[in-house]
Amino acid sequence: MFQLRFLTGGSALVLAGVLALGAQSPRRTEAADALRQVQQLRTALLHKPVAQRTTSDYNRILALLTPLWANPQAPAADAARFTAASVEVAQARDRGDRSAYSQAGRILRDLLRLSPYTSYRRNAEFALAQIEIYHLRDVASGRVWLRDFIRRYPADPRIAVARAEAAGRRVPEPEYMVSRGPLPALPSVAPPQAVLAPEAPAAAAPPPAAAAEAATARSRRWTVHIGNIEGVQVFTNGHGSSVVIALRSKVHYSRGALPKRHLVYFDVSSQGVPAHDNTGAAHLRVGDGRVVSIRIANFNRTSTRVVVQMTAGVRADHGGFYPNPDRLIIGLTGAHAAATTAAPAPAAPIPAAKPLANGRDSLTRALGLKIKTVVLDAGHGGHDTGTIGRGGLDEKNIVLDVTLRLGKLLRQRLGLNVVYTRTTDVFIPLQERTAIANAAHADLFVSIHANSGPSPQTRGVETYFLNFTRDPRALAVAARENAGSGDGIHDLPHLLQTIALNNKLEESHELAADVERSLSRATGEDNRGVKTAPFVVLIGARMPSILAEISFLSNGTDDRRLRTAAYRQRIAEGLYQGLRTYILSLSGTSAATIASDASVPAPHR
Repeated sequence: MFQLRFLTGGSALVLAGVLALGAQSPRRTEAADALRQVQQLRTALLHKPVAQRTTSDYNRILALLTPLWANPQAPAADAARFTAASVEVAQARDRGDRSAYSQAGRILRDLLRLSPYTSYRRNAEFALAQIEIYHLRDVASGRVWLRDFIRRYPADPRIAVARAEAAGRRVPEPEYMVSRGPLPALPSVAPPQAVLAPEAPAAAAPPPAAAAEAATARSRRWTVHIGNIEGVQVFTNGHGSSVVIALRSKVHYSRGALPKRHLVYFDVSSQGVPAHDNTGAAHLRVGDGRVVSIRIANFNRTSTRVVVQMTAGVRADHGGFYPNPDRLIIGLTGAHAAATTAAPAPAAPIPAAKPLANGRDSLTRALGLKIKTVVLDAGHGGHDTGTIGRGGLDEKNIVLDVTLRLGKLLRQRLGLNVVYTRTTDVFIPLQERTAIANAAHADLFVSIHANSGPSPQTRGVETYFLNFTRDPRALAVAARENAGSGDGIHDLPHLLQTIALNNKLEESHELAADVERSLSRATGEDNRGVKTAPFVVLIGARMPSILAEISFLSNGTDDRRLRTAAYRQRIAEGLYQGLRTYILSLSGTSAATIASDASVPAPHR
């Protein structure tokens, strides 16, 4: 048994729990009921005059939310944490309780630490930055969150505010989590031109770049009631535009594009909406230099289509769903935001591929080939546990977790098509893994493993690509990873011929070098170098292929680190950054032009 303590209003709210340390979080239906009750209590609280809102009102809500994040992986955990932080901010404002800001900051930091790719991240980072800058007096930490916010969300409506704050310019505190109006509350942003203005006549004028951004920053709003869509708002500044589609609730959606016609469209689920609410059409003329217009209409019985007409040279991201309140946000970059006509702008040139590290060009680079599909292979599985760590940790489970994290990064950040050889604890024969990659017409194949060595002191990361070797250490690693192969000695000539005919050696070497450097930097592990070995799992792949050994399970320190989700996420980030470096050394990805030749492409996520 333990107790959870919230310091609010100078007094302590003690929530006694019968929550054993390994307790499960509430079941999904119970969590949903609790969140509904929280919403009802918050709505009732907002209808009270501020002077009548008491500490016990807020504590009742927090008491409902706290059990929901006992298990950080529970479906309701992220929503509960973000909502609790919002309640703490409301209490700080309404009751003048400064300590509630500290509680809100702690809750948001926990959310970002335990669930780094939560859909609440955009709002959580911005809110945490404001709390730290304006209330916790930790400006340096606030700017760290702002810089990450700017990097991740360059077309967010609040980007002008974030850039000004990150640069050290004092601006009026923006609204960021709760509002005085009815729930749910859209984190509101003052118009950038007002926010960036000096606070007093004596204050220094913003630099020319900020003044230019402020001059072009604007927003427009339309009310639309079609299907699950309640409204549209377009934010525009010098860095990008955001199309914010307000939704009635969380929805499923799919994306499609017609690049030659500069169109991107989203089919938003309208299931559960009365038929009379899913009729009509809207044609919104924007003309901000990036967005020409937005059309919304009933597409079929189950979805509403939103079509964004862009000017030439503009790029739209894959869009993202963001809760609290529910919105679909599409970021657009390129062209010139100050333009007010739909005149086509020249398309940005496609960068030429860079030479290999040795200064030569490969056939892949000479032909301008791009990356669209990546196959990720989590080593071992099923009865094949792989290496077993000193504390009983199975390699098969560790590498599967890292592989799924890496796939999520590649999809979300680069828009790549990711195919897994396995997503559960099953055994896949080694030869089938590259067969999966070939069948998927993959452009890259990455196999992920954890290492083992004869000495418990051995640490580091190393990355392999397929080639001949006489290095006894590399051959020993290959022998261990090849144990699941069913090949006989009579197959050796065929295997050798396949390796000899591999025309992807140079690109595989380049990919391995990029991944090895990045993985070492991200984890702080020793860079043990790029090596070659005849891994069966790489033989037969028709694309650049590598095998990454992410840590040594035979090392006690690595074994302990691999048990933490944060360290496994660092490994996934290291692998991602290496793959990204390699991809950018080519002519980029073809994810944005997949449907360029289709007159009516099938929607894809």
